[in-house]
Amino acid sequence: MEEGPEPQELIEQTEHAHHATEHGGDEHEEAGHGSFTTRCAITASGLAVLAALASLLSGHAANEAILTQSRATDQWAYYQAKSTKSHIIEGNEYVIKALAGTSPASKPGIDSALAEMDKMTKKYAAEQDTLREQAKGLEDESTHEFMKHQNFSYAVACFQIGIVLASISIMVKSKPLYMGSIVCGGVGIILAVMGQLLK
Repeated sequence: MEEGPEPQELIEQTEHAHHATEHGGDEHEEAGHGSFTTRCAITASGLAVLAALASLLSGHAANEAILTQSRATDQWAYYQAKSTKSHIIEGNEYVIKALAGTSPASKPGIDSALAEMDKMTKKYAAEQDTLREQAKGLEDESTHEFMKHQNFSYAVACFQIGIVLASISIMVKSKPLYMGSIVCGGVGIILAVMGQLLK
């Protein structure tokens, strides 16, 4: 008759099996946590890339808004210069008309000067209308670019909040925080697309 294992051997085998079971469970938990950690890290990385792109677009839109506003200011200055010239001509007309009353002999020359001044006044008035429309158009374009800049800036903020939430969710192993990072990323994408689609 064979003898069974010694009690000490039984204890060692039981401890080894128990340790293997515990170690296997830990590996399974670590593997599950590793995939969650990996998802969070990939999400944070993706959001960082999107934040960088949105930041570039935001900066470009802000620069365009500033440049366009500068061009609008130039157009308004040109408009004011034409307006000043027009006022000077009108003043000269009053002087010529006043002088015409004192010297009837110079009437043909005065009529000719007045006709020329009237022609110049009409020309400046037409140019002023064009310049006013151009300046208003440039101001509208500048406002539009600023709106794009705002959308991209809000998108960057959402992406950054998403990155923070994804990073914290790794540390505290919180799926709700991870889902919050996904939501922030989604809102950021919507804002960035809205900024890009503004025409």
